[in-house]
Amino acid sequence: MQTAHAGDDLVALVTPTGNQPKSALLTVAVGYLWNRPGSVSRGDHQITAVGPDGRTVDVFGTAPHANDPYVDIDGPYLALDLSTAVGVSTGRARDLAEIAAIVAAASASIGQAGSDPLAQHREIVRDAISWNTIYEPAKSRVVTTVSRLWNVGKRGGYALFCWDAFFNALLAAVSSKELAYVNTVEMLRAMTPEGFVPNVEQGTGRKTYDGSQPPVGSLVVRELYRRFGDRWLLEETFGPLLTWNRWWWQVRRDGELLCPGSTYFDAEFPSPQDVPRIHQHFGATCESGWDGHPVFDDVPFDKSKSLLAAHDVGLNSLYAADCEALAEIADILGESDAAAELRERQAAVVAAMEALWDEPSGIYRSRRTDSGLPTERLSAMSFYPMLAGVGPAERTRRMVDDHLLADNGFGGEWILPTSPRSEPIDTREGSYWSGRAWPPVNFLVYLGLLRAEEKDAARWLAEGSSRLVLKEWNEHRHVHENYSSIHGGACDKPNSEPFQTWGALLSLITLMERGEVTFFTGE
Repeated sequence: MQTAHAGDDLVALVTPTGNQPKSALLTVAVGYLWNRPGSVSRGDHQITAVGPDGRTVDVFGTAPHANDPYVDIDGPYLALDLSTAVGVSTGRARDLAEIAAIVAAASASIGQAGSDPLAQHREIVRDAISWNTIYEPAKSRVVTTVSRLWNVGKRGGYALFCWDAFFNALLAAVSSKELAYVNTVEMLRAMTPEGFVPNVEQGTGRKTYDGSQPPVGSLVVRELYRRFGDRWLLEETFGPLLTWNRWWWQVRRDGELLCPGSTYFDAEFPSPQDVPRIHQHFGATCESGWDGHPVFDDVPFDKSKSLLAAHDVGLNSLYAADCEALAEIADILGESDAAAELRERQAAVVAAMEALWDEPSGIYRSRRTDSGLPTERLSAMSFYPMLAGVGPAERTRRMVDDHLLADNGFGGEWILPTSPRSEPIDTREGSYWSGRAWPPVNFLVYLGLLRAEEKDAARWLAEGSSRLVLKEWNEHRHVHENYSSIHGGACDKPNSEPFQTWGALLSLITLMERGEVTFFTGE
């Protein structure tokens, strides 16, 4: 199935690759989106749609209509015999040769990646975003979701996830400014009355009013402005981003640092997804972006504070980076008071993160607020302080040498494991993190290495990320939500979505490393 455009007209070329003794039937149905006004009727050789403004769209097929009374379509349709290739066109009737020529020209303009790894990475970014971009009927908008299939199968409608949507905006920016903008703005429009962007917003009306996800929105908005230079985007997003930033400081701060949390609320739209999370340990881990990672296993949930009893190294690093990026946006907009406020908070967090350095193990790690001890287990979030500019260069070098590159740490062939390889793999049913490599983790650690000017380690991570994403792409044309850090595959886990948007962050790392895409250069 190949599609292309000829001006405003859509054409499709459908070529059978095999047939039963009785050839397959292609059905072409025409209708108006989600109960919108308009009429559709079938004539002898085409279907005609007439809108309320009188505008007419005709749909034609290159084969005669095959009369099959058992086609499971209620409205007007064309049924075309697929004993050979057939074409479909709008606007005017086109023969098969003309449609094939239009498709061939469009294919040539896009180019075929073949075995060229760099071209494959461009293709992965394009396809992961394109396939998962949908028309969303509840709010009559176009958005990119985490997975086209996951929306229907798990959510009963579309779902926008917080930091996923901002990552999607960054990925979309490689080829579409408009789609990058809409993903950013629509996620911010989901903000709750309490002033935070929810972990998820669904077409069913559900939002996670108990908590958010890591604040990467300001980082993305700053990069979109650097890439495209549209001041209106900053003006549109600054208010919500500042409100969200303040919410973290007001609601999730315990002492001078943040803890992930889950605030109790009565769900107006009860959902099975709410049962294990509202005002519970799991809901708080979801706010970290690392849902149920074993690094939180020994950390209790303090119901009196609605917080995990730990200053999370990942959340605080990303919050400091959010303050910094948002202050830069405030400077551009002339919001001097807000810029000063943000830089004061950034400095406070960076200074307080000194307490998260664990000298015996030589790495930053989350620290429990009830006992004052580091968490028993480590995670790759311990490298996020580099992204926030936390700590002197000698600490960064020690973390990179002793942990990141070490074979019994986070090194190896298939990187990055979210836990060091020296720790036992969580074999509990439904384990989602242990023994897995997650694209957003690789991406954020890569950005940290760039900021710390650890160029060799950044190149190493880019090469590993490329190797990881191309394995499944070349074998199955999959772009996964997560990958095995043991064997590099991903289909071994039923909850590793096979065509999920942020899997393409692995390719974005490669494109940035090779200078194909410019992000986070400070320019």
